[in-house]
This record gives sequence, C-alpha cells and structure tokens, in this order.
Amino acid sequence: MGNYKKHLQIAREKLIAVRDAFDKGLYTVVGDIATKVVEQLIEADAAIEKIHFGTHRERHQFSGGRYPGEINAAMKKVWFAYGDLGYDGVNGDRAKKAIENLNKILDFFEEKFGEQIEK
Repeated sequence: MGNYKKHLQIAREKLIAVRDAFDKGLYTVVGDIATKVVEQLIEADAAIEKIHFGTHRERHQFSGGRYPGEINAAMKKVWFAYGDLGYDGVNGDRAKKAIENLNKILDFFEEKFGEQIEK
C-alpha cells in the first residue's frame, strides 16, 4: 500500500476489533489481531519514507533496527502471543499480557507520529 494514513486507518480498525475481542473473552483472536495492529503501525511508519515490505521478514528487520529495545521486546511478545493464544486461547492472562504490550507499542507510536491512534 505505502500510504501512511491508510495504514493508520487499518491499525485503528483492528485496534477496535482487538479491544472488543478481549472484552468478550475471545482470547484466541487477541493475538491474531494484536499482531495485525502492530504490523500496520510499522507499515505506517515505513510509508512515511515510501518504504513497503514484501515479506514479514523485511518488516521485522526494519523494526529491529529502528525502534528502541523495549518496544521491539513488546512487539516480539505480541507476535509470540499470536501462536501461544492459538494453542492456549482460553488463557485470559496471556491475552491480557498481549494487550499490555500492545498498549506500550501504541504509546510509542502515538508519540512518534505526533497523533492519537486510539480514538
């Protein structure tokens, strides 16, 4: 896509969905959608520089070299939650940790972008 505003819009839509899934106890969905929120935030950041990724690996390499260690660690925890919750989705504690890490990531990107992501 390569459009900052479009990626941000997608991230916002998926953020609504992940919050709703968590509130409804649909824990297997939390990891899936939280991962997509993070991906769209990275894509939005890259789009500012007209960078577009063809693979997940490219996105991971970009984020690994660009963001502070604490944010990369939070991203990894969200990405690992994707697999963990798929197999152990009844674990509300694991989903809660994914949401907590997602919140750290959101705070970072709101500051970086200079705009509120969650409305």
